[in-house]
Amino acid sequence: MMVELDTLLDELARRHARGEPLDVEGTLLKAGDRADELAPLIEAFLERAPRRAPGAEALAYVQSLDDPPMLRARVAKALRVDDVVDVILAACEIRPDARPMVRRYYQQLEGGVLDPSRVAASVWDAIIEALGRSRASLTAPGLGVTPSAAPMYRADRLFEPGETPTLSASMTEPEPPDDVDALFLGDPS
Repeated sequence: MMVELDTLLDELARRHARGEPLDVEGTLLKAGDRADELAPLIEAFLERAPRRAPGAEALAYVQSLDDPPMLRARVAKALRVDDVVDVILAACEIRPDARPMVRRYYQQLEGGVLDPSRVAASVWDAIIEALGRSRASLTAPGLGVTPSAAPMYRADRLFEPGETPTLSASMTEPEPPDDVDALFLGDPS
């Protein structure tokens, strides 16, 4: 039984008028062999149909593509990253030589790369003081942590199958986590 193209287009228009999802793919499947004839009709309809207001889910998704909320808050207060880092260093009584590490962790947190739930309350208190916003407004709601890219290492040379590579003298063991790591990554114990 072949469904008429006019009927399928009318169904699509009625769904649009009711604010229901259109299911264009399903409509084209119903058209069977005549899907190639129906597709330009649907396209013409969608070009002329009034635009619907975006739904809450669509709006939340588009807003999540915007700058992270902590970055927006810092820019709105005309603060530099170093200004916020200064507040964190002072409030958490962190040694001055740890500034580069604190700066790196803050930028990861601000960019949404660092898991905010692992950051110590004292760091959050300092950030809240500096930015003048609540913690809830500084973290993106419902967004997962952006996974870091897997590290890639450049080899000095290629190894033959079965050959065991040796570590070069320039490679050292990573330093054990310290108090700054614990403030931003949680207690390692």
